[in-house]
Order: sequence, then C-alpha cells, then structure tokens
Amino acid sequence: MGQKNKIAALLAGTSLLATGLVPATGQDAVAPTEGFALTLGIASTLRVNDNLSFSDPSPGTSTLWDNTVTFGLLSETGVARFTADLAGTIRTAALPGQSTDTTFDDPSIVLGYQLESADSLLEAELAYQQVSLQFEDPLAGLDDLIEDGLEADDLVPTDGVRGTYSARVAFETGRTAPFGFGTVLEYDKTEYWDTTDPGNYDDETTAAEVFARLQFSPVMEGRIALDWEQYDAMDTVRTSRRTVGATASLTYEINAITRMTASLGYTEIEETNLIGTTLQDGVTGGLSVTRDFPTGNVTAEYSTGISTTGRRDTIELRGEFETPGGSITAGIGATRSNAGDVNMIGSLGYTNELAMGTVTAALERSYDTSDGGIENRSTTASLGFDTEVSPNASIGFELDYAEVTDVVTDSTTAVSGFRATYTRDLTADWGLTAGYEYRKRKETGSTDRESNELFVTLEREFSIR
Repeated sequence: MGQKNKIAALLAGTSLLATGLVPATGQDAVAPTEGFALTLGIASTLRVNDNLSFSDPSPGTSTLWDNTVTFGLLSETGVARFTADLAGTIRTAALPGQSTDTTFDDPSIVLGYQLESADSLLEAELAYQQVSLQFEDPLAGLDDLIEDGLEADDLVPTDGVRGTYSARVAFETGRTAPFGFGTVLEYDKTEYWDTTDPGNYDDETTAAEVFARLQFSPVMEGRIALDWEQYDAMDTVRTSRRTVGATASLTYEINAITRMTASLGYTEIEETNLIGTTLQDGVTGGLSVTRDFPTGNVTAEYSTGISTTGRRDTIELRGEFETPGGSITAGIGATRSNAGDVNMIGSLGYTNELAMGTVTAALERSYDTSDGGIENRSTTASLGFDTEVSPNASIGFELDYAEVTDVVTDSTTAVSGFRATYTRDLTADWGLTAGYEYRKRKETGSTDRESNELFVTLEREFSIR
C-alpha cells in the first residue's frame, strides 16, 4: 500500500498560478489581512462496534473512547502568513480477547508559511501524521484517496501504525510580468511499524519541477516545464522508479468566453526491482477547449500519457453549472490502455438546497495505475441528505460505495456503508453528535464482512483573536 503520487495535483495548481490568463492571488484586488488567532478544540467520542476488524466470524464487540485535542495558530501580516495545526488523541480501547488499554494515538502536525508580493510567491509546508490503522474507517478520507488514485488495499482493514512525512517548497516570480519562472520541490515518506500486513511497506517519493512562462500577448501565453521524480519502496521486489519529463504548453483565449490549451511533451519511466529493469517512454500531450456560459462552463479534452504499464489515451467531455439551489457537475468519456482496451469513464456531482434540506450526490468511474504497476478500475458513489429539525438541531443520512477492480485479474474489493447522524448545538460553544454506522465489505475469494457501530461525540472549540 505505497504512498500515492501527489506531485501531479501539486504541479497543476502551480500551473494555474504560473499562467497569466488565470489571475494569481497577488493580483486580486483584496485588502491585505493582518492579525493573530488561536483555536483550541476538544472532542470526546465513544464508539461501540460489533466487528471492528471486519473478521469472519466477528471476534466480538469493541469499545473505543477517543479524547482528541486540536490546536491551531494563525498569524498574518500584509505579505506573510504562518499557520500551525497540531492534534492528538488519547484512546482507551477495550478489544475482544485483550485487556483494556489507554494510549496516545494519531498525533499530527502541519506547519505552513507563505510570503507574497505583487510579483512573487513563496510557499512552504511541513507535515507529519501518525495513524493507528486497526481503528481506521475504510471509507474515511475517500475523496483524498480518489484524487491520489484509489487502490484495493485502501479498502481492506489492516493493522499496525502508519507514519507519513511530507515537505513542500514552491517559489514563483514574474507573476505579473511578461516572463516568469518558478520551481516546486516535494518530499513524501511513509513508514509502517507493528504490522503483519505485507501490503504495508515503507516508501518515499522525491519530486521537483522547474517551469518558465512567457506571455506573448494579452490572449496568448506559453509555458515550459521540466519535472523529475524518484520513487523507492521496500516492497517484496524492492521497487525503484525514476520518472523524468518535459512539457511545453500554449494557452490561447479565442474570445471572451472560449479558451484553448495545447500541450506536447515527453516522459521516460525507468523502473528497477529484483526481477529486472523496465523502461516506458514516449510522447505525451493534450488539447482542451473550454467555453463559458452564464451559469458555468463546458470543457472538451483529449490527453495521452505514459505510466509504468504503457500509454493511456483519454477523451472526455465535462461541464459544471450553478443551479438556483446548488450546483451540478458531469463528465463522460473513454480511455484506452496500452493493451488496446477501450473503457467508458465518467462522473456526476449534484448539490441542491431544498426547503426540506440539502441533497448531495456523487458518482465516478475512472482508471488508474497504482504504485505497484497495477491497472485499477475505480467506482465510487455517494448520496446524502441533511435537514434541520429545529433551530439548533439537524439530522443527516449518507450512503457510500467504493469499488476497486484489478483490470488484469478481475479481482474486486468493495466497501459500502450507511451512516445516520443527529447533531445538536447544546450551547454556543458545545456540540453533540450521535449516530449509527453500517459497513459491508466484499472481496473476490473471501466471504462478505459486516460491522455495525453506535457512536456519540461531545465537542467544543475555543477561539482567541
């Protein structure tokens, strides 16, 4: 279960800042914010679960009492911003066949710094997070998993402790000038200990990008980027993978409501392990056209890229629109793998505030190559409804589903769930949440597993400004 490759999303955000056709933060006519703020949060959660480990048969009922403390610091001047967020949990666990134990679990710290002027931007972030995996919900953080590339191991309960370290530095200058340049450096490391799962292996990723931007005219801009990434994993075959690439892109505003972006590049991926060395390389690129409408926009896009399994070509039509009570996003397309298989992809998102409450829905089908070189097909779906039952109380219902299929072996892992919650503001500072959660896991070659959980949380947050 190696660390996912996050550099692509990171560089995409940097590309927007480096593109003069998209306003940079420093160009917005917003008055500088100055000040200092402290926040302190406390939450006490009692959970009772009849099959926490998703075993067959269930070993018995588990009772968990989590007391979590969070601390946040924000300091802003006219040009600089510093943030610090810390958290930790004192957990008392009564597990089947074990004596009751109290430990300090799930510590995390995130430090961020930003220095901005009219023409340059410097950002830095350091983060560390530790997670006790036997208490982790397989559907928690699903949106982040989808963004990084959902894998079957993400949906399977495991044991041990996972520690993740990350560091990121980004610098950009010439944001308002005809010529600008910048760089992004990123480091991610994942470690496991006290685990018996062979899928829990240490890995680390180091990545860098250098880019330059040239504004040819008010409606045309070019960009050149060089990127490098090194991935090393302590898996069973000791994978070491180096990826280098170069990309040139051109963005052109055809008119006030239509813009086009074309890119052409080259990628080389060299992977070495105990079995041998493989090389995948080739031309990459894409073409996209976006047209704005009074309530949204529509984009048609074609892209071709290289991964450890070879080339993948994708064509997609997607749109996003505001509605009187919310928003709707939709996409449909097709993707072709290196083997020549053509498969449909798509997504649908819907949010609407009705008189009786808020409805949310999401559906997505995608294809992705894992760090282990496995071609996965991912399907996720969710449906939610929240409504107020009084001025200070509300109830919510949510259905979730996530499925990952190995395209080659056709083995599937799926997790579905239902969650019902009741939330009440006891005072201006104190809040109460209580509810029920059901989870079911299906896996090719295994029996179905189920769990039921009751939970109640009492929480409060203090703020000093």
